[in-house]
Amino acid sequence: MAEGRVTFRILDDTGLKKDLKVFWFATGKDDFLVKTSQPTVDMFRRHQFDVEYTERDGAHTWIVWREYLREFAPKLFR
Repeated sequence: MAEGRVTFRILDDTGLKKDLKVFWFATGKDDFLVKTSQPTVDMFRRHQFDVEYTERDGAHTWIVWREYLREFAPKLFR
């Protein structure tokens, strides 16, 4: 295991991905959580999850969240 990297073997279970239709993250570039979101998305990708990740200008605000909701909501009804 690489130093500083935790391995979650449970994430290698293909059953977890079987019925997963949408796996989506979005974070504003100025959001205080951006430095958490990026490595989290990377971790899931290392475990072969099909993660969509969007990052745009903005912080952790309703205005940014509303734009992401507009993008995400239609994905729920595919």
